[in-house]
Amino acid sequence: MRALPPETPHRMGYVALAGRPNVGKSTLLNALLGERLSIVTPRPETTRDRLRGVLHGPGAQLVLVDTPGIHRPHGRLGEYMNHEALAAIGDADLVVLVADARDGHAGPPRDQVVLEALAHTTRPVLLCLNKVDTVRPRTALLPLLEVYGKLRDFAAVVPVSGDTGEGLDTLRGELFGRLPEGVALFPDDALTDRPERYFVAEAIREAVLSETGEEVPYATAVELERFDERAPIPHITASVHVERPGQKKIMVGARGERIKAIGSRARASVERLLGRKIFLELWVKVTPDWTRSAAALTRFGYERRGKRS
Repeated sequence: MRALPPETPHRMGYVALAGRPNVGKSTLLNALLGERLSIVTPRPETTRDRLRGVLHGPGAQLVLVDTPGIHRPHGRLGEYMNHEALAAIGDADLVVLVADARDGHAGPPRDQVVLEALAHTTRPVLLCLNKVDTVRPRTALLPLLEVYGKLRDFAAVVPVSGDTGEGLDTLRGELFGRLPEGVALFPDDALTDRPERYFVAEAIREAVLSETGEEVPYATAVELERFDERAPIPHITASVHVERPGQKKIMVGARGERIKAIGSRARASVERLLGRKIFLELWVKVTPDWTRSAAALTRFGYERRGKRS
């Protein structure tokens, strides 16, 4: 990226990545940062919180905010996830609508709930058509872009692929070029404002999502009960909460094989995260209807927060 002249004021801003579930927002965040910050699985509604990643440029600091997929919620957990996404949009200096290029003309109707959420924002909104590496021929994108262009006046339209990196330099340039003036809020080496414990719990939840079937993942929450990071070999104890005894049976598996597989996958992920060996102990607990309980949501960290908190 071209360096800014010395007299150019410093720029700083928040950019919300918004879209419906499974359009690749987390993959895009990781690709833009060049770091695997957000967990990624094929399961819809994997992302549950706002997750901020700091991208540093010449004379500028850009805070990318990954958000849960905007959807029509069922229950308190879904309402919390939508709140997180809408709060990020309301708090952002720029918004990126991430859409799935593979959807073709079905995409705009599927994105209707997201477009409704963006209808009242006064911030610039960029359209990021993701997964374009899967579309052949590329000319098939043109009528799709025309349809999206009729739905909203986008500040820019950028076809990208979070998987291959195509178009990411163009997207970074569009974002940095639109940042407002402002002082840097994070140290030059900062990648995120989340603590280590958050990413440990997320790594365990990612292992759960990867190893279980269709029904159980949405009803699971991970609670760290012990994290002795000062020990030579950190001892981590975590509980995986489900809502019903039948889900616990699925999670544990025959002769405990599934929870062993989850633990093995999670341990490898956490060791990569921490850069050292760990001892990981997992327990599966039934917390009835926790996705509908305000108290349980707060206990597991799904608590509605204020601006940029």
